[in-house]
Amino acid sequence: MKLTHAPGYSIRVITPPTSEVAPTSELIIEGKPTGRILGGAVFEAALNWNDYVLLFLTDDVPFEDTLNIYVLDENLEVVDSARMFYIYSTGVFSALDLTEPDTVRFRFFGGTLWTLKLFPEKRFALPIVSGTLGVSRPFTFFRLFQLHSRPLPEPSQSENYDYTGISS
Repeated sequence: MKLTHAPGYSIRVITPPTSEVAPTSELIIEGKPTGRILGGAVFEAALNWNDYVLLFLTDDVPFEDTLNIYVLDENLEVVDSARMFYIYSTGVFSALDLTEPDTVRFRFFGGTLWTLKLFPEKRFALPIVSGTLGVSRPFTFFRLFQLHSRPLPEPSQSENYDYTGISS
């Protein structure tokens, strides 16, 4: 099934971010509180996929921002999740691409393109095998999605400068 935007979702911050405490927020659907508490302070996106909702929330902590990714079932239970962060790095969630039916592409850290591939059913995963650098996942033997990154190519020197050293 194709990924689509889920327009009725938002959050209400319960615990604002501080240097000691990660932020938490309550999920709001169609203006109504759900009681579901999630990590994050800034709502970035909500997507429908099959019977699931995929949520992207950031922590809004400059120079150490975190992207929280949640997959919720029809009862708003978290069935899979991931946290993306690098120490001393500012993340900006952008370039959301839904062109493939089960794949989300986006940028979060600088020149890195992230791909989130959703599986039609949970897949076995070994939690002791390290995943992608900068991605933290809960200890579980099953995953509903896979995350991987690909750095964007750097522009070559010849594209920015001519051989005399004068910027073009």
